[in-house]
Amino acid sequence: MNSKFGIALSVLVLLSCKKHKDLYPDVVIGGHACAGLHISSSNYHDNSLEAYKYARSFEKVQMVEVDAQLSLNGTLWLFHDPELSEESTGSGYIPQKEDGYLSGLKYKSLEKEQLIRLTDLPADLKGIRLLIDLKESDGTEIGVVDSTRVIDALKQAKQYFYNGNLAIVTNSRRFVPTIKGLGFEVYYNSVDADQFLSYSDNNLSAGAVFRNSDIDISDVNAVKSLGKDVILYDVRSPNGIRSALDKNPTYLLTDDIKATLIEKYK
Repeated sequence: MNSKFGIALSVLVLLSCKKHKDLYPDVVIGGHACAGLHISSSNYHDNSLEAYKYARSFEKVQMVEVDAQLSLNGTLWLFHDPELSEESTGSGYIPQKEDGYLSGLKYKSLEKEQLIRLTDLPADLKGIRLLIDLKESDGTEIGVVDSTRVIDALKQAKQYFYNGNLAIVTNSRRFVPTIKGLGFEVYYNSVDADQFLSYSDNNLSAGAVFRNSDIDISDVNAVKSLGKDVILYDVRSPNGIRSALDKNPTYLLTDDIKATLIEKYK
């Protein structure tokens, strides 16, 4: 799709949203991997600067989620998959590569967007929450990146971004108190509601992130009854969008922003 046409259509959707009733006023809409993960029809590749700006062009989008991995130099780079060759012109794993190598890579997409650092995003977060899904694998089957280096990178991110708030999604929960101490909200990536409710330390989290298909409305209500946020993701079809909205999560990370806004505002 022509980028100018896409932006014009986005504006049209926003204008139409203002004329219609919000059917799900308690659900905040966010972009998954900026504006959709692994969606062939998307304007831009997930986790690219172009996709981030596209998501921010929607006034009603109040959260943007990105996937971040730590390089050999201790820099957080935006990339979802473990293996670089899956989606980019590179090979190997980000935690085993230096910044100089990563800065020369592009996505295997129509627009050939460049891989970017977390701090290549605009520093002004006014009006949104930036949700950073922290990938902690070091590229081996069982290894994790050094926690000290991760914390140093998060300190830099906290200093860089302003006029908004930052949150972390973690799979390991290994240094949650430290992350919270830096001023980040923390969300646990959970398989299902039972897993999250079983965590003895879930009082440290702001809530949990669930795949839409893995949780039902009673699970959502159970988690929210504890005063915790529920974030749903992997939402891309019309039926999936309606199903997720009907569960009334706190945040919905959609892979199709326009279709979700149309469903929310009718």
